[in-house]
Amino acid sequence: MNKSLKVATLFVLLGLTLAWFGFMIANFLGILEGPRYVEPGMYEGGSQALTKGSTYVFLAALVALAGFSGLAYRKADYAVSKKTPGALPVFRFATVGVVVSLVSLVFFALSAFSASFNMFGSSGTVVDQLTGVYVPIILAAAVCVFLLLSVTVYRKSEAVAGTLTPEQKRAKREAALAFVYPIVGTTLALLIGITVYQSNRQNPQSWVWVLILAIVGGSVAIGSIYAARTRAHGASQAKPKKVAGTAALSLNFVLVVIFVVVVTFMSFMFGIAAISELNYYGGWFKKEPLNAITLQWFVNSMLPAILILALVDVTAYIAVRIRSIVASN
Repeated sequence: MNKSLKVATLFVLLGLTLAWFGFMIANFLGILEGPRYVEPGMYEGGSQALTKGSTYVFLAALVALAGFSGLAYRKADYAVSKKTPGALPVFRFATVGVVVSLVSLVFFALSAFSASFNMFGSSGTVVDQLTGVYVPIILAAAVCVFLLLSVTVYRKSEAVAGTLTPEQKRAKREAALAFVYPIVGTTLALLIGITVYQSNRQNPQSWVWVLILAIVGGSVAIGSIYAARTRAHGASQAKPKKVAGTAALSLNFVLVVIFVVVVTFMSFMFGIAAISELNYYGGWFKKEPLNAITLQWFVNSMLPAILILALVDVTAYIAVRIRSIVASN
């Protein structure tokens, strides 16, 4: 495994690690942001506003994961196009990172959409709604579009293919639109649903849902049209060639992916549970924001979650590196 492939592997793991710590910080901020009452109707601290710092910390964590996964993909993709020995396992690992990033960003946008409902205690101001719901969804969609285009239409391996013909350039533009239209259409539909709800504090009625689904369906259909036109134009893109391997190696890669996904999920759950232990529950009225942060709490609750994350990083790096070395021979 050469230096570039090592860096690509570490980029995916670095993005995962930054996302983990970002999620822990966001959950911690979420506790501090929650409302605390001295007596009925009287706040001692916290807020019920839609705009929360924790939302943007969550988004920053996902952007870190997406950014480093995208960089890893581009490095590995270029190495595959140059027929670098051992590049394909790293390319597949980076692809998993990109897929996880996209799914996480979509889930974040849908969560922000759902959280905007039934927030009767929010300030109700236009600025609060804009910065608390609309902006995070738009930013998440923008990151999705950028990541998709960087790993599909505008891949780094294009440099190996040489100068494109006018027909191929047109196909590239149409391929970009095939990805952009569905994401933009879905984002627009979510924002329309939020706007309708915020205007009358009621869930969107049947005809509004018809409009929302029509926008989503139409954007997907338009994307399909451009995708078909792209195929018809025969856009030239460097495609990684499959390296012959044994069934055991293929099965091992599947097991590595399953291990990474499952154990990473466990690490996130353990870490969130550890942060939740700091939440102060003092009866009906919550006067204190946090329980005391002690060494015992860190050793018994947070440290195991960190060690599980470290186990994921080390295991994934070793597994990908071994597969890369085997593939290069």
